[in-house]
This record gives sequence, structure tokens and C-alpha cells, in this order.
Amino acid sequence: MNLIKLCASSAALLFLCSCESNDISLAFNTQNAPVQKFILESSMNVFAPQDSMNMTPESMETHLNARSTLSQTVSFDNGSARFEMKIDTVDYKSDKRSVEDFRYIEKYLATQHFQFKMSSDGSLSDPSVEDMALQPGSEELNLMKLFMKVQPVLPGGPVKLGETWERPVEIPSNGRTTTVYKSFKLEDVYLHDGVQMAKVGMNVKYKEVPDSTSDVRMESEGFIVGTGSVIFDITHGVLSSANLEISGHLNIHDIVAAQVLPNMHVIQKIKLRSELE
Repeated sequence: MNLIKLCASSAALLFLCSCESNDISLAFNTQNAPVQKFILESSMNVFAPQDSMNMTPESMETHLNARSTLSQTVSFDNGSARFEMKIDTVDYKSDKRSVEDFRYIEKYLATQHFQFKMSSDGSLSDPSVEDMALQPGSEELNLMKLFMKVQPVLPGGPVKLGETWERPVEIPSNGRTTTVYKSFKLEDVYLHDGVQMAKVGMNVKYKEVPDSTSDVRMESEGFIVGTGSVIFDITHGVLSSANLEISGHLNIHDIVAAQVLPNMHVIQKIKLRSELE
């Protein structure tokens, strides 16, 4: 028994030493990807600025929990593949909506199955959603956009511990595109239950551009920024988990009510966790 423990310790030590001296290759498995179950959690808090006329500023809090299944539908000769994300269950809550609204939104979100093409570095392209006709237009309800926010883009080549890379990501929404600037850092590589894992730090920044087709238009004067981390399963070539906290200030224009809510402070937390089938 002691010999087995010694061999295991030696193997782990050899692995750690090799990671410190050698480059690490990070790549998504796009040719024979396993089916994954994802749990997506997103919470959003919106606060109005406090002033002398309003000592208890208005606020809104929402929470979304969606379970989904990601499967590969076809692979291509260039190393990319097409994937489909099917929504299994949805739970939604908001302190500014009724129970009837909850049920309607949950029913709507359950139809938000979407597809996308992914390269081995995690770059997503050609996204499509089956049912967008009933979209309420709220930022926190676009599941594809939430997923793309936390999706990492890998360096496309071997990297060393501590190395950084940057990639802009185009996220479509309601006929317009938001450019999200993402930066990453390889922070750690380790073994977990015999599986090689990598921890990658992630930072994002982007500007919210108003949607001219929506009754509620949100616009940021400066950058909305966020920080988080990604756990990547190197052995299987899949995303294990990701978390991101985003904050910034928005001017919200309610076209129907002819009202402008300036300088609203927004905090959004997104968590994504995968379970291999």
C-alpha cells in the first residue's frame, strides 16, 4: 500500500514539474465531444443612484437557473463542429414581476434552444435560436448571450503558466452585435481525480449599445467590466465551470413610458457548471 501511495505521489510530482517547465496545450474537443449537462445561474441587481430627494433608491433583483444539454451535431474537416444547446428546465424569479410573469418567462425560456459553430479554441460563430418571436427583450433573459459571455476563448497554441492572451468576441443580440473584449491568464494546471485541469483567469469589458427595436433601451456611457475564472478539463477538452461578475452604469430609456432612468448601477453574476454524461 505504501508503494502504491509513493508511486501516485511521484506521478503527481512529475506532472506538476512538467507543467512548470513545459507549455500547456488547451483545446476544445470538437471531433468527438461528449454530451454535457450544463447548469447556468445568473443574478442581476439594478440600483438607482441615491439622492437627496430619494433616500431609498429604486432597485430590481432577478435570479435565473437553467439546466440544459449540450450535444455535438456535426463535425467539419477544418476542426470545427456544430453544437446544439437544448434547455431542459428553467426557474426564474424577480422582485418586480408577478407569479404569472414568472410562469410566462419560464415557458418562453424553455423554447430558447440554440445552435452554434465552435472552433477548437472555443470561438463561437453562426449562432441561431429556434424561437425568438416571444422574446421579452430583457438583458437577463437571453440565454445564448449569457452563455457566450462566460465562454472562454483559448490561446490557439501552447502557453506557459502565467502567460496571458486577449481576444475580442462578437455577441449577437436582436439584430445587433456587441463586441466583448476578453483577456485570459493561465493561472494553474493540476490533477483532479486523474483528470488534467486548468484554471484560467478571465476579464471582460464592453459597451452596451441601445437596441432601436426594443421598447426598453439600455446604453452605457463607459465600459461595463467584469472579472472571473474558468476551469477547463484538458483531458476531455471541455469546459468544466466558469464564473463572471460584471458591473457598470447604464442609462435606461423606457420608450413606452417616455421615461429615462440615468446612471443605473448594474451588477450581474453568471455561473456555469458542466456535468459529463
